[in-house]
Amino acid sequence: MTPSADTDRRKTVIGPPASLLTPREMTLHLAGLVLVLGLLGLWYWLSTGPRVVPTLIEMLKDDDPSTRIVAAEQLGQIGQAARAAVPHLLSQATQDGSQHANTTAASALKWIDLEASRRVMTYFMPRLQDSDTQQRRTACAVLGSLGPVAKPAVPALLAASHDADALVRRNALTALASIGIPPGMVGTALLAGLRDSSSLVRQTAVAQFAFTVPVSEEASAALTPIVNDPDTSVATLARSALEKPKAGDAAHIESLGMMLRHGTARDYALHQLTQLGPAAGEALTPILPLLDDDQPLIRYLAVETLAGMGQGATQALLALKQRHDADPIVHATIADAVASLESGTTPSRLPTPEATP
Repeated sequence: MTPSADTDRRKTVIGPPASLLTPREMTLHLAGLVLVLGLLGLWYWLSTGPRVVPTLIEMLKDDDPSTRIVAAEQLGQIGQAARAAVPHLLSQATQDGSQHANTTAASALKWIDLEASRRVMTYFMPRLQDSDTQQRRTACAVLGSLGPVAKPAVPALLAASHDADALVRRNALTALASIGIPPGMVGTALLAGLRDSSSLVRQTAVAQFAFTVPVSEEASAALTPIVNDPDTSVATLARSALEKPKAGDAAHIESLGMMLRHGTARDYALHQLTQLGPAAGEALTPILPLLDDDQPLIRYLAVETLAGMGQGATQALLALKQRHDADPIVHATIADAVASLESGTTPSRLPTPEATP
């Protein structure tokens, strides 16, 4: 093949270069892109925040439990702006036939309305003694989903941790760890769970130390022999728990204090600090601004943490005395904290549950 023929063949295969867009075509393409971005922005604006609350309320009425669960989760993320959904979430938390729907609605309420959360708590506390085993299991699960707000339910859950049914005991220990306060009571129950006759309950107790509850010196001593447990999953969890920073670890407390400055991690950091008692005093400075936080749950956790510090929080006493929180649950918690700090003791009295809805 001659060189000229080879050149002609390559030109035929490759073809002429693509033409560039004209200025007019470029303008039209850019205008189209702007229009698409605008429509996406409008869709996002209409499908997020308070604007979507009416739609989510309708979803709570759906026949599909998965739809109701997703709607409750979204409402919890919206927070106080979703107050219109409170009656519907209360109904789902207490009356829905799906336990997952119950727990999701209860969990959402603690971000929207603390009083409503306590109403769910008082509804389920008597059911911890129901003759129906499933009712007792569900009651433990829902109380646990409320987290530290369900502190007044701790004595009833302590009793449930000795239930004849292993699943009730398992759910009770999980709920106690989710509440976390008072840490002494919770820790004692979990230590007892390590010796339970059921392997499921023992594994649950170890898991709470591994992932949720700070490991005290007493817990560390109890967990040490469990690293040789014949059940490899239990042994692995025990090792994970023992590798965690200890309750008084200064670097860990400093890290939690830094997390308080990030909105997405404040509730976790406060929950951990609340369980540390006097050791949390090292994080006093970053906690104080949270007494003015927009979210009642964060203010509630901040006050509980200060109360647990005991003498380490005396600098916060004046700030607490001067606060008149609009949320009745937070207001009552502040009163208890002031009383305990003035008396020089950590709070021992648990709040009295409100009337059942």
